[in-house]
Amino acid sequence: MLKTLTWQMKNRLLTAGAVVLLLLSWPLALRKTKDAIRLNHELSLKSEQATDLSYNPGYLRDKNQMLDHLVSQYRADSAGWKDELWLKASGIASARGASVAYTPGQLRVQADTSSADILRQSISFGGDYRKLVSLLDTLEKVRETGFASSAKFETQKSRNVEESDKLYMKVVFEVIKNKKSKEL
Repeated sequence: MLKTLTWQMKNRLLTAGAVVLLLLSWPLALRKTKDAIRLNHELSLKSEQATDLSYNPGYLRDKNQMLDHLVSQYRADSAGWKDELWLKASGIASARGASVAYTPGQLRVQADTSSADILRQSISFGGDYRKLVSLLDTLEKVRETGFASSAKFETQKSRNVEESDKLYMKVVFEVIKNKKSKEL
């Protein structure tokens, strides 16, 4: 009988211990977990009901400010830009060990339906591949040159063996010119 009592006492103590452990775990962990699940459910419902972020006025204002800042970096006076582009590009090319091939009459204006025109100017450079890539990287970082919209690498065959595989890079630069300007 004594063995039976101890076995019943052990079951009661085990049950009481489990209840105490459950009561202690509620405030320590389970309540916070339940609150987190409830909050997650509420936020999920709100995000499904919310409209697209692109229609948010704050988001649109920030987006427009960023676009205006980006566009302002590529605005230029058309007459000054041509001269500045050639000066900067030839200076950087000579510092990088590349040659500049002068191609006059390459400035084009593309009419746009917005309030600005896009001015394009192409310049060809000669040299080896590493020098030309280094030159292109530097030209893209210089603000006064505008935006390098394309770069085309090509070789020209020649009868002279030393110059037979010389590499050329043609880079097209673009800037935005206001239509209000009377230049060009």
